[in-house]
Amino acid sequence: MSEGPRATESAGTVLVVDDDPDTRRLVVRWLNRASIRCLEAADGATALEMVRADAHGIDLVILDVMMPGMGGLDVLKTMQADEALKLVPVILLSAHADDEAAVVTSASLGAVDHLSKPFSGPVLVAKTLRGVQHRKIERELEDKLADAEKRARIDPLTQLGNRQLFDERLREEIGFARRHRAPLCLAMLDLDHFKAVNDTYGHEVGDTALKHFARLLSATVRQGDAAFRYGGEEFVVLLRSSDAASARAAMDRLRTALDVLPLKLPDGEMRRIRFSAGIAVADEKNDFRSDDLVARADAALYRAKDGGRSRDEIAPG
Repeated sequence: MSEGPRATESAGTVLVVDDDPDTRRLVVRWLNRASIRCLEAADGATALEMVRADAHGIDLVILDVMMPGMGGLDVLKTMQADEALKLVPVILLSAHADDEAAVVTSASLGAVDHLSKPFSGPVLVAKTLRGVQHRKIERELEDKLADAEKRARIDPLTQLGNRQLFDERLREEIGFARRHRAPLCLAMLDLDHFKAVNDTYGHEVGDTALKHFARLLSATVRQGDAAFRYGGEEFVVLLRSSDAASARAAMDRLRTALDVLPLKLPDGEMRRIRFSAGIAVADEKNDFRSDDLVARADAALYRAKDGGRSRDEIAPG
């Protein structure tokens, strides 16, 4: 038996599915020679469980068409109907793979290639390596897209969610509040006298102050709550299942943290960051009114700033 093409280390992971142990053993032997890691399944149902458990880690499936119970074509149809599995490439293995009708059927169902039994080892390895490489390129593109989508919703300076993510999360939280008849608080926060920091120390120190504030804000909100940078020196917090008193308590925790951990300025001075907050509530009293929740919190914030700063103001229901 001649050697097939060799791959580099960690060439990929392939799931070999065949009810015949001798066929599986032969396929695995060839692929192992090409430094391809192999997983094995003796039936279609088990194969589906394995792919579902590790769709991101399996680079390709070699799938026998004729198996007792769930056959290879049924497995392929199920994978193609599942958004989480449809991008995992499948090579069908069949005694009739050279038949034109079989080739057309496998292609129409989403198989990337096919092999006939008995198969050529070098051809098996070459087709598998091509499929694995294609999957790796697709996965890199998926990861880049996911990263781009994440960055589109994350403020690069503070690493908090941005305005876009806030809008999405607000809709989700309003839905949660109405389903569970649980109050939702929105707190809008604005750093006091932030312009003076920028004017006195420069924008770089201003950015450091924003990052410092964001870190403490993230550390003091409860699990299940969410903090966002709304814009400039303005932040917003969504507090699930919270009334106005709970929101005030959250603001107090943040002020305590800011007092305990002041910002160190370039000249060595320690500066305590202060903020004002406006709090609005959607609850049973106002039938979970949400269309003006942001506007009510914003108006309350301005009352807090006009009233002396470093304080909270509750919006009327």
